[in-house]
Amino acid sequence: MQISVTENILLQPLAIADAQEIHLLIEQNRCLLAKYLYWVESIKDLTCTREYLYQRIYSKNTGAAWYKIIVEEKVSGIFGIKAVNPRERCAEIGYWLSTHCQGRGVMTKVVEKICAHLKKSQGIQQLSIQCLSENKASIAIAKRVGGVHTDTVANYYTIDGKVQDLKLYTVAL
Repeated sequence: MQISVTENILLQPLAIADAQEIHLLIEQNRCLLAKYLYWVESIKDLTCTREYLYQRIYSKNTGAAWYKIIVEEKVSGIFGIKAVNPRERCAEIGYWLSTHCQGRGVMTKVVEKICAHLKKSQGIQQLSIQCLSENKASIAIAKRVGGVHTDTVANYYTIDGKVQDLKLYTVAL
């Protein structure tokens, strides 16, 4: 299912056929993405990118849905509803965006649209966003959409020799 965010921002379901375009986007943004996302190191070639997409498209997590973010008709990132817990009425999301689209409010608009979509379509009342402590941009997005810092997992992951905590933000819908 395609989701229209604004006139110029669209979410389209990820497909394995997107591998070449996504691989190029990862390569163009590798330095930035590698600071905050553990999986970037594993993307070495097109085959690895296909596996990255496969793991998301065919996720066994309840309610998982993964999208490519299209900004002005150009693939610009990935957005995922990582899991939905209908019983608890909560969902977890994750995302990354190319540097050419950052600082324009794109991801904030995407998250706001998904919040409204999940609330209306599935009765979700709470959204969870997890960010490494150094990922100031993602933390800012979580806060802009009403996220409250609810937990920290200390010493969660080491990237580039730097130990980072995992910050958990909860958004009431």
